[in-house]
Amino acid sequence: MSSPKDKLIEDAQKYTQRGQLDKAVKAYVQVLSLEPSAINLRQKLAELLVKVGQPDAARTEYETIGKHYASNGFYLKAIAVHKQVQKLFPSDITTTLTLAGLNEKHGLVGNALAEYKLAYDYYERESNSAESLKVLEKMQNVDPQNANIKLKLAEAYFRAGKTEESYALFKQLALLLHERGDSGPFANLNTRIQQLFPGKTEFIVEVLANQLEEGNAAKALGGLQTLLKNNPRDKKIWELIVRAYRRLDQPQRLTQVFQHFLRYFPDEVSAKTGLITCHADQKDVKGALGLLDRYEQEVASSGACDELVAIYRKLAELDPINPRILEGFQRACKAVGMLDEAAHLASKIETLQKLSSNAVAPPVPVDVPAGEDWESGIEGADAGVYMPDENELVAESESIADDPSVVCGAETLPDESEIEIEVDIDDFPFEDTATEKEETGAPDGWAEPFDDGAMASPTPRSVRFGSSLDGSDAQSHYDLGVAFKEMGLYDEAINEFRQAAGDPARKIACSLLQAACLRERGELAAAQGILNALMKPELNLEDVCAVKYELALVLEAQGDNEGAAGLMAEIDSVNADFRDVHARLKNAGGSLEFSDEELQDFELK
Repeated sequence: MSSPKDKLIEDAQKYTQRGQLDKAVKAYVQVLSLEPSAINLRQKLAELLVKVGQPDAARTEYETIGKHYASNGFYLKAIAVHKQVQKLFPSDITTTLTLAGLNEKHGLVGNALAEYKLAYDYYERESNSAESLKVLEKMQNVDPQNANIKLKLAEAYFRAGKTEESYALFKQLALLLHERGDSGPFANLNTRIQQLFPGKTEFIVEVLANQLEEGNAAKALGGLQTLLKNNPRDKKIWELIVRAYRRLDQPQRLTQVFQHFLRYFPDEVSAKTGLITCHADQKDVKGALGLLDRYEQEVASSGACDELVAIYRKLAELDPINPRILEGFQRACKAVGMLDEAAHLASKIETLQKLSSNAVAPPVPVDVPAGEDWESGIEGADAGVYMPDENELVAESESIADDPSVVCGAETLPDESEIEIEVDIDDFPFEDTATEKEETGAPDGWAEPFDDGAMASPTPRSVRFGSSLDGSDAQSHYDLGVAFKEMGLYDEAINEFRQAAGDPARKIACSLLQAACLRERGELAAAQGILNALMKPELNLEDVCAVKYELALVLEAQGDNEGAAGLMAEIDSVNADFRDVHARLKNAGGSLEFSDEELQDFELK
C-alpha cells in the first residue's frame, strides 16, 4: 500500500501529463509539506510555478534549492539554479551578486568578474558610489593582478576621499606595470600621481623601493637605471642601487657603483665604508688598507666606528698578523668601547713586535703616523680622489646609466610573456576629478580610466582574462556547462563549453556538447555545422564515432532517418558497443542480426 506522499507524487505526475498544472502545483506543495528536504520535487514545483505564471513563488523555491546546494558545497548546482532566477528577474541585483559570490567560491574568476561588473554598472547608473566601490573591492579580491580593476578602484578611492588607500593602490598598480615592462603606462601613471598627489614627488622611487624590499632586486634595477640617467644627483637612487646589488650579492659591481657614487657625493661616509667593505669582501687586503689610509679619520669622526670594527675584523681574518690591520682594529675597538678586545689586540701587537724586534721595522703609512690617535687628525684624507668637472659628471652619469654592467649588472629583465590583460594608460585621458561630479549620464560599460579592450569579451556575460585555461579552470567550466545543460539553460551551457574548450584535451568533447545544446534548442543547421567541422582525418576512432553519433541525432531531428541510420551503421561496423547504436539499429530495422530468442523457432530441415 502506497504512502500518502507517494500517492500525492503520482497525482502530481498525472496532473502534469494531462496539462492540469494548477492541480499539479497543489499536489507538489502538499508533498513538500510532508518532506521539505525533497530537493528534486521542489525543483519540479519551481518549474511548474514558472509555467503557470507565478514567478515570485518560483523564485522562492529556486532560492531555497540554491541555498541548499551552496551550503553543502555544490556550487555548480547552486549557480545553475540561481541562473534560473536571473532569467526570471534579469534586473535583480541581489541575484547577480549571489551568482558572483558563488562563481568566486568555485574559482571561476572570469564568470565572477562578469557578474560583479553587471552589479558595478547597475550601481553606477543609480549613482550609488558607495555600493559601486564595494563591488570594485570585491573584484580586486577576486583578481588582484587585474590592472584595470586596480586603476578603477584607485580612482574610486580618491573620489571617495580615501586618499591613503588610493595612493597605496596606485603604488601597487605601478609596481605591476613595471614588472610587466609596460614603460609607457608606467610613466603616464607617474604623471597621474603628480596630478592627484602633488606632494608625492618621489612616487616612482617609492615604488621601486617597495619592489626592492619585496625581493625583486633585478627588476628594480631596470627602473633605477632610467631614473639615474635622468637625475644622477639623486642620492636616494644611488642608495637604492647599492641595496639592490647587495641583495644580488655582486661585490664587484657594487664596488663600481660606490666609486661612481663618491664622484657625485665625495663626502658620503656610507659610500666610503661600503667601498672599503667591497674590497675586503673580495679579499683585496691591499686595496682595503689603501682606502682606510685615505678615509679612516673621516669615518671615525662621523661616528661610524662600528663599521670600522667590522671592516678590520674581516681584514684580520684574512691577514691575522699584519701590524697595520691589528693597530687599526685596536683603535676601532677603543672608539666603540670594546676595551677587552682592544687590550687583547694590544697584547697581540706587542708579541708580534717582540718576535720581529731584530727585523727591519715595516714602513709606516704616510697618511697615518704610527701610534698617532684619530684625535690628532690626518692631513690630506681625500688626497688622490679624482673629482671631474660638471661636464664630465654629466657624461659620466650617462655612461653609467647606459652601461648595464655598471648600473644593472648582467641581469636581463625577464620577458613578461604571460601578460593576459593589456592596459593602455597611454590612451587614458585622466579626467580632472573636480569636474567629474558635474558629469551626468550612465556610464557605457567600463568608463574611463579603464581600457575597454581589456574588459571585452566574445560573449555578453563573460570577461576575457587570457587565452588559455589551466586544468582546474577547464574542469570547472565543463562541469558548470553540464549543469546548465541539464537544467535547459543552453545559452549559458554553450558559453561554459566554449571556455572549457580552451583546454586542448577537452576541445572535441566541448564542441560535441555545444552541438548537442544547439540541437536541443532546435538550431539544427548550426549544430550540423559544428559537427561537420569536427570531421577531420586526425581524429581517433572514439572521437569519430562520437561525432557521427551526434550528427546522426541531428539528421534524425531533421527527419532524415535514412541518413541517420547510415551513420549509425557506420559506427556499428567499427564499434558495435558504442553507446546505444546497436539497439537503435535494431529498433529501426537496420540490423540483419538475429537474437538467440528469435532463432529458437527455426529448425534446419
